[in-house]
Amino acid sequence: MATKRPLALDYTAHGTAKGWRANEHLIDALPYVDHVPAELRPVVDALIEEEKRKSAKLPSDYLRELPPVRAPQFDEHPVLKTEYERVRSKQPMQPLDTVRYRLDPPPQNKRGDVNAWRQALENAHSQLEHQHLRILNQELLLKHGDKSWRAQVQHDEATIKSLEQQLTAIKKETDQLNRERKLQQLAAGAELSKLERHYMAQVRKNWDIERACTRLEEEVAKAEAELQRRLQAVVAQASASDVPRLQEAAQEVAEETAAAVPTTTEAASGEGNDAGPAAAAADTDVEMSTAREEGPLTAISGNGS
Repeated sequence: MATKRPLALDYTAHGTAKGWRANEHLIDALPYVDHVPAELRPVVDALIEEEKRKSAKLPSDYLRELPPVRAPQFDEHPVLKTEYERVRSKQPMQPLDTVRYRLDPPPQNKRGDVNAWRQALENAHSQLEHQHLRILNQELLLKHGDKSWRAQVQHDEATIKSLEQQLTAIKKETDQLNRERKLQQLAAGAELSKLERHYMAQVRKNWDIERACTRLEEEVAKAEAELQRRLQAVVAQASASDVPRLQEAAQEVAEETAAAVPTTTEAASGEGNDAGPAAAAADTDVEMSTAREEGPLTAISGNGS
């Protein structure tokens, strides 16, 4: 008895991986076609979790497949290099020195020290120069700040426009790629559905043929048993002179029965008759009943018992 089996497809990648994924196989999936019903979502999630538990690949291993990041070059920037090394070694940043921004006199224990007063005087000159620079910057800002800001705003607007154009182009390429992927997957899904329907039709056809063949075998077995029973009955009643004639009649009946079986089998397979297995079974019943009616007794009576 034939059983229904789902359509089994061998794994075939839709392309060859290139670049840094050259030695890996591509994932064969049709997300635009394979819709997961809501009631099967927990089952799918459970299968994914089981696969993750069985996998020897950790999430951190996926980043290792990427090409290494180019090492930064700070040869011409010693300050950046020092700061990069500090951040890389996870050391805290040194606090800002705010002493240089205060105008403090020497402490009480150094009020008579000339060097302490000289350092305080130098610090006062530095603070005065710093305040003078701040005043100059304020004056320059009041005089040229608006023009500088307008130029900076124009530069920023041009940069934003350029980035927006790049973003639009990338979105367009992404949409085009997704559109092509969707069309390809829908075409593949239609082909898979067509092949699956054809497969199930062939399974049903084979099952009908197998069922018709089983029925024919049963009918043939019954006919042979009936033939044997009638021959034995006739032989038991006939005289010795009638034995050759009975054997010839039995041979003719057996040839007629054997000739009827292939014709009925062809009808069941759909090659000789378009009516299908049901019509083939009906023809078999008619032929078997005719064979039983025209049994050995009729053949013997025709030859003159």
